[in-house]
Amino acid sequence: MKSSLFTYHDQRSIGVIRAYVAETGRLFGADDKEARELELAAEEAAGFILGALRPDRDEPFEIEAEPIESGLRFFFRNRGIPVDEENLPVYDSLDPEASLEGLPFFLLETLTDAFQLRNEGSRGWVVLFEKRFRGFQPLAEPAPLDPEWHRACARERLEVDRARPADAYGIVKLTYHTYRYSYVKEVFYYRKRLEEALAAGDVIAFIGRNQDGEVVVNSAYQRDSRCREIVEAGMLMSRPEYRKNRALLRVARQQIDFIKEGGSQVRAAYSKLVTTHTGSQRLAGLFGFVPTALCLSVHEQAKFIGIDTGRRQRESLLYALLAPNRLEPATVHLPEPHLEMTGKLLSVFEGPDFSTATAEPDAAATRFTTNRRQDMGLARIVIEAAGRDWFRVLRRSLDELDSDGLVTIHLQISTDRPLPPGFEEQVRSLEFFYCGLILKTPACWELLYCRLRGQHFDFAALKLHDESACRLRDYLQAQHQSLKETP
Repeated sequence: MKSSLFTYHDQRSIGVIRAYVAETGRLFGADDKEARELELAAEEAAGFILGALRPDRDEPFEIEAEPIESGLRFFFRNRGIPVDEENLPVYDSLDPEASLEGLPFFLLETLTDAFQLRNEGSRGWVVLFEKRFRGFQPLAEPAPLDPEWHRACARERLEVDRARPADAYGIVKLTYHTYRYSYVKEVFYYRKRLEEALAAGDVIAFIGRNQDGEVVVNSAYQRDSRCREIVEAGMLMSRPEYRKNRALLRVARQQIDFIKEGGSQVRAAYSKLVTTHTGSQRLAGLFGFVPTALCLSVHEQAKFIGIDTGRRQRESLLYALLAPNRLEPATVHLPEPHLEMTGKLLSVFEGPDFSTATAEPDAAATRFTTNRRQDMGLARIVIEAAGRDWFRVLRRSLDELDSDGLVTIHLQISTDRPLPPGFEEQVRSLEFFYCGLILKTPACWELLYCRLRGQHFDFAALKLHDESACRLRDYLQAQHQSLKETP
């Protein structure tokens, strides 16, 4: 683990730099003499860089420290003019006035146990030195968790109830204890916003409280932004010590009962289940959620506290649907190659019929929206109604998104009207491949396609529990492979 200091490229910063280096040394056991030597070494290293470099205006001065055996290694980063390491000035104690340029290097070698200038190419140069301490003290290891405490938490009877606005801060703290700051739904980090969402029914949460009144378990619905009759189910959170508590099942059961009883005019719920582990998929399957799509490469993986998710690639989500109150009759228009797979995905739902008929769009202009998430490297293009210009619009949108560096593009198109002739062939020419269906309204579905750029995607790394989800994954992998093999 490294420690870092970012400060200003200014001679007046040397006091800050000296203090950082010396106090970091004291943290690891440096005595007064060793801390003083560190101060002097830091002053020489910083003075050399600050005197030789005219930085860009907003470029910080960066120092790193990392523990080594019996001491510390410091890195002073220099992005100034490249150093000629083979012709460094040499200090001559017999002729000091004529060799002052070499004095900083002489002092650094004298004050430290190792010193070098290292070329890091496009990252610039590093002034590196090491200092070992007679009384070195490594950082204390965290105390191991008491297994008996975990067992007590697993057995504790939690109070389970629907969350009120006053519970918002408790849920915010639980989000941190579950994910730190890697959770993608930002409303769960803002107490005021979450209070308002709970009060308005935009978030419907079910929580478990421990004997101290702390929120330690949460599972929630969030209204879909396009249709309030559809909610996203999930937001499942638990403090690590309560992950084996049966309250998780009780909270999930309350959620499902809420849907089945027609609470708040909710017609259907979907869940986007992580594919880094199968725990949430198993729970969703237990309550009747049916996989209908795979949303590939959505964002960087969330960090689950206390759960090892193994090798990290961008997180993909399994879209699964629950509709206990039946969906409305609908005709799903889709390309003929995906008819069999789609029929299998939606076979448990009453209402959808399928058509592979095509028709030229009546309108000239396409109605569509593009949503960018630059922080996630993701964009979503939603075609509400294809016009005769749909392919030109799609290709232009992709050019803009590619220039923005977005690596994953999802395409959604409504299935409530016939697709344009040649739709499948043309989207494949843009490197899109079919990923399933998602529900738009209780009477309308959307085809989901995906385009992956600038990334190596490993389908085998997707951890899936449901057999139909595994078949869908294999279907997607075959499509993706055929795209790569197309000349």
